[in-house]
Amino acid sequence: MLTAGSANTVYTCPPNYIAKMTLLFISNHGGNNKTVTVQWNDSSASQSYYIVGGYVLAATGYLKLDGSYLVLNPGDTVIVTPEAGATTDATITVEEHYEQGLF
Repeated sequence: MLTAGSANTVYTCPPNYIAKMTLLFISNHGGNNKTVTVQWNDSSASQSYYIVGGYVLAATGYLKLDGSYLVLNPGDTVIVTPEAGATTDATITVEEHYEQGLF
């Protein structure tokens, strides 16, 4: 379960790995519509990018990101921020590939 109204790091790419995020599933268990944002933090560039900004999750609805992928380097994070008062869960699927001495 995610902490409502706070930035929740749902994945951090470990050292010496490259990760391919293939699925992000976010569900709203509440009876009211709530917004959610998803950010990718690129640690090498010290930049944050919105993947999803202010998406409205319907009551008992979900957001499913699949069909493409995001490549993450060591230290990169994926952060989900649900609206205050939300009852939200997130599931993420990644493929991690070990790269000895890469970084």
